[in-house]
Amino acid sequence: MIRYHCLRLLLVLFTVGACSSVTPHENFQMILGQSVSKSIDDPPRLTNAYPDRLISSKVLGNGNIENEYRWYGACRYFYEINPTTRVIVGWHFEGGQSECYINP
Repeated sequence: MIRYHCLRLLLVLFTVGACSSVTPHENFQMILGQSVSKSIDDPPRLTNAYPDRLISSKVLGNGNIENEYRWYGACRYFYEINPTTRVIVGWHFEGGQSECYINP
């Protein structure tokens, strides 16, 4: 009887652990944040720097370049790029949880 309850408890724990505790908005932030330290010249599937999503590009006061990309609805994300190394050094986004999301 005790073995049955232990087995049942283990199954419940594994089932609960298998469910994602990451929200779609958090997933969006994690995935796009992983682009930092990658080259803007890497394939878009690694950086989410898809040319067809590029809205604008401008030079920042520190000399870096900021590319603005569109996502869904009003969501926009921005990559800050070192023009010498062409490495993404930072990022941020504008928009709410209902637009800036990637389902886990």
